[in-house]
Amino acid sequence: MASSQSVWGVEIGQTALKALQCKLEDGRAVATAFDYIEYPKILSQPEAVAEDLIHEALQQFLDRNESAYTDKVCISVPGQSGLAKFFKPPPVEVKKISDIVRYEAKQQIPFELSDVVWDYQIMPGSMVEEGYALESEVGLFAMKREQAYRQLEPFNAVDMEVSIVQMSPVALYNMLAFDRVNERLEEDNFNADDPPPSTVLLSIGTDSSDLIITNGFRIWQRSMSIGGNHFTRQLTK
Repeated sequence: MASSQSVWGVEIGQTALKALQCKLEDGRAVATAFDYIEYPKILSQPEAVAEDLIHEALQQFLDRNESAYTDKVCISVPGQSGLAKFFKPPPVEVKKISDIVRYEAKQQIPFELSDVVWDYQIMPGSMVEEGYALESEVGLFAMKREQAYRQLEPFNAVDMEVSIVQMSPVALYNMLAFDRVNERLEEDNFNADDPPPSTVLLSIGTDSSDLIITNGFRIWQRSMSIGGNHFTRQLTK
């Protein structure tokens, strides 16, 4: 059976550290381990020292899962910590798309490009003929460099190397694309005038929520500063 190196996906939430270990076997993602470490206090509570709570949780995670030192580690960060924009470039040679994206990035990102970590992705279903992108959509993703370093600090403190940092709405889209509509994307037959049905995914966290609507080829996403804590507080009132 063909196999690959395991990967840990780690999320530092407001109430707990959540981790899932997966590996690719015969083209299928297989979950091989998981961990859940709840903090003594919610990070957003006034008396909580977030840095200490996260450090203790990460150290406990590593003590229980030594493979996280050698496996690839991917972390998710809140959607509000970065920027995600989608735009349609004009018909152009594929090799020149990077130039158009850089121009678009200067217009869309409200900071100097040297101050951000950014990248782009041509969305599935884009029409390419004879080296020209005719009907395409591009996703532009960016995060302030200092914000990215801040997200990595807890992992650096425990000598845990992070390979990938991804905003949670994009991670949720990737899950849907791989686990729910992968056959549709493999066929790569997208008709903008008659698109396939979309899926709505709502992820409610402690202090924020992510809303994603996608048919696999196109994505609409929003991050909102409303989470489970807000409902709990209103109910107790």
